[in-house]
Amino acid sequence: MLKYLFLFLISGFFVFLCFDAPIFSSMPHPSTSYEEALAKFATLEQEEAALPLSQAGHSRLFVHGAKTERAFVLLHGLSSCPEQDVVLGKMLFDLGANVIIPRAKYAGFSDLLNAEQGKQNGQDLLDQAATGLDIAAGLGNKTTIIAISASALAAAWMAQHRPGIESVLLISPFFAPYGYSALRANILANLLVHLPNIFLWKDSHRKAAVNDNSYNYPRWSTHTLASTLQLARNVAAFREPIECNRLSILVSDDDETVNNHLTKKILKRWKRENPDKIFFYAFPKSLQVPHNCLNQEQKDFSLETVYAQILKMVQ
Repeated sequence: MLKYLFLFLISGFFVFLCFDAPIFSSMPHPSTSYEEALAKFATLEQEEAALPLSQAGHSRLFVHGAKTERAFVLLHGLSSCPEQDVVLGKMLFDLGANVIIPRAKYAGFSDLLNAEQGKQNGQDLLDQAATGLDIAAGLGNKTTIIAISASALAAAWMAQHRPGIESVLLISPFFAPYGYSALRANILANLLVHLPNIFLWKDSHRKAAVNDNSYNYPRWSTHTLASTLQLARNVAAFREPIECNRLSILVSDDDETVNNHLTKKILKRWKRENPDKIFFYAFPKSLQVPHNCLNQEQKDFSLETVYAQILKMVQ
């Protein structure tokens, strides 16, 4: 009897690790005018002024002085900050669009080794996307989101649930770490979220010399990773028609950070359910485009090629 009880408990714990996940939500509060959008951004600036942010860490707004035909929301990566999207933002601005780059909660602090980073979770990523969309609603007649890695999950969630978005571009979406199946990623997430938070160095060989000129955090938080993977599971499980008019996915076949095979599998199912809305492009392995293909600090691949493809996919 005890043997069967033990097996039952073990089985129950395994099921819990596989399928337990929080519920994510977001309530739109879109700007109804250009002036209201500016007021919302001014409030955002005031809130950020009270935080110990680096110069690169603040939210950015590029506007033409009036509402434009298109507005872009650019969402930076999990361990990055708005600076990551500034070059792309200026390109889109020069093409005539208004652009908002909202800061994710706990991102952009001057102290790159801060412990606050470990509080970031999947809901914070959704809130970042919602803030950008609320502001963008007053900046342009049509709104496009461009998001990379973990923030691409939030952009995908918005594409699925939030009306009024013209198009969404997901760059290197983080559905699972490289080499991890969806099942293994689910187990990892639900295990890590119940264990003490640990900071893991991205590059253990450089931890003694953190680059003061960098705007990227050099460490990952296990709790943040866990919550992000739980958001990934929520997004991947979506089975209904998406709300946005166009959803594009951009990946690199040389990416060794995320599981692109899983991304393509999810994409294939989305395309069956939304045959006229889903578009895809993969940089060939020969171009050596890394996971963080917007990284201005890395010089061994062509940023110009990446930006050209992004502009092609959103235009």
